[in-house]
Amino acid sequence: MTIKDILIKCHKKIDSLDLELLIAEAIKKSREFVLAHPEFKLTKNQELKTKNLLTRRRRGEPLAYILGHKEFYGLNFKVNESVLVPRPETEMLVEEVLKLQPKDNIIIDVGTGSGNIIINLAKNLKNKNKFIAIDISTKALAVAKQNAKIHKVFGNIKFIKSDLLDHFLKHPASIKKDCIIVANLPYLDFGWKTLLKSSETKGLKFEPQIALYAGADGLDAYRQLARQLEKLKSIVENRATVLCEIGHIQKKELEKIFSFAHKIEFKKDLAGKWRVCIIAL
Repeated sequence: MTIKDILIKCHKKIDSLDLELLIAEAIKKSREFVLAHPEFKLTKNQELKTKNLLTRRRRGEPLAYILGHKEFYGLNFKVNESVLVPRPETEMLVEEVLKLQPKDNIIIDVGTGSGNIIINLAKNLKNKNKFIAIDISTKALAVAKQNAKIHKVFGNIKFIKSDLLDHFLKHPASIKKDCIIVANLPYLDFGWKTLLKSSETKGLKFEPQIALYAGADGLDAYRQLARQLEKLKSIVENRATVLCEIGHIQKKELEKIFSFAHKIEFKKDLAGKWRVCIIAL
């Protein structure tokens, strides 16, 4: 079969961009090659590889897992089933931290996953900032460390296994500077009410459930974070700014959860949906 044969046969079964990328992956060429050489004839092994990749995609497996990588804020990140697939909307968290222009802060990424947030911050914020990546999953931390090495910031980031901020509750003396805490925690409920109706749900079953779902209303993880922050506030004098990615219908409940904060504000994404919560302690 040629590339053209596959494109004609499968164009109604799978998104055209996905199809082109998966053929490119199977034949170890670029997407540009696939578009420019429809006459290219695949070997039997390449045909089998293409069929396997297309079957996985048609079953709903995220394209990022099949390809093994995903772009986020201009950088390419290694991903697998141990980490959540980075979403474009999460780039807003990075942008909001950069707007703060921290110069001598401890920047903590809680629930780092692939490391996509903290690695971008480490590359874009120099000065005297200290970077810490936290995750409860050893496998997720392993992926984040690989990505940090790929993007040459491994030496700038400290990786800690912890259940959210538990590490700092046990070692409050380690917080010697003002903090910026970034938290893209699970905020989905099992009924998917916190998902936009346009969101794809088929691929969610392939992603780590601990990184997606957080109780009946999707806010259990943020309640836990709030309890930890309240305790830290009572034992640490340094100031903290917390930036959280949230579901578009969670604003009112989050105002209650973080009612102890000095100030709380919310930001909308480009689609006009509530996306980021900024808490000043």
